[in-house]
Amino acid sequence: MRKLDIRIVLVRSLYERNVGATSRAMANMGIQQLILIGPQCELTIEAQKAAATGQHGLQNRIVYKDWDDFFKHEPNSLRIATTARDGRGRQVQDLQTTLQGFLESNAEIKKQSDEPYVIHIIFGPEDWGLSADDIKFAHFCCSIPTYGENTSLNLAQATLLAMFILRQTLGGDRSRLEGQQKPKENQKKPEDVFPEESLKTWLLEMGFDLSKKKINVYTVLKRMLLQNVPSTKEFRTLEIVLQQSIRKLRELKELKKNKNDN
Repeated sequence: MRKLDIRIVLVRSLYERNVGATSRAMANMGIQQLILIGPQCELTIEAQKAAATGQHGLQNRIVYKDWDDFFKHEPNSLRIATTARDGRGRQVQDLQTTLQGFLESNAEIKKQSDEPYVIHIIFGPEDWGLSADDIKFAHFCCSIPTYGENTSLNLAQATLLAMFILRQTLGGDRSRLEGQQKPKENQKKPEDVFPEESLKTWLLEMGFDLSKKKINVYTVLKRMLLQNVPSTKEFRTLEIVLQQSIRKLRELKELKKNKNDN
């Protein structure tokens, strides 16, 4: 699939805090370009506060006075309008359904090209959303799924959810927390460093029957340990504990044997 250039478009936004919060959500989802069409608010310190650690979109925003200005400067793209309303003239489907169908049927997004494929995700103002005149400029009109009676989302929350759905569907390089760092190329998987033989030997020395192939005490313990995703260092510690335990058990058995012989 071609590299994607995803751009968030806010049409006639009323509240600067939502513009700032959208910029922060964009930073969470790895999306750079924020576009404003005919904004109805000034962007002051309040927008910067709402953007918090996600200032890039806000500081590098592009502002167009209207749709004509937008089409004069923006590249041709897939344009997806979002709405919480359906009805006459609005054939609405879930955003994820639209994206999945587009992936399966569109050849342009699959062909090899140095030029990224541009997608504009369009959001309307906070009071009534996108008008019919706005939606006519979009290829698709989509909704963001909700589960309560209130289907209208706050603008900043709507942008975050839409970008999350987009990433879940189209992919991207997921950010990782310190404890979730991507393994190095030569780093072994947990299964490769699991102390298999030591655990089996220890259980046998303890008198457990491991003859059942599918489920026995060994398979259960192994599954429990691997589910917790221990590190290589933790597995080495377990190996040491098992080996020492095995030696102690064998020493105890040898003492009992000598005592019985005497």
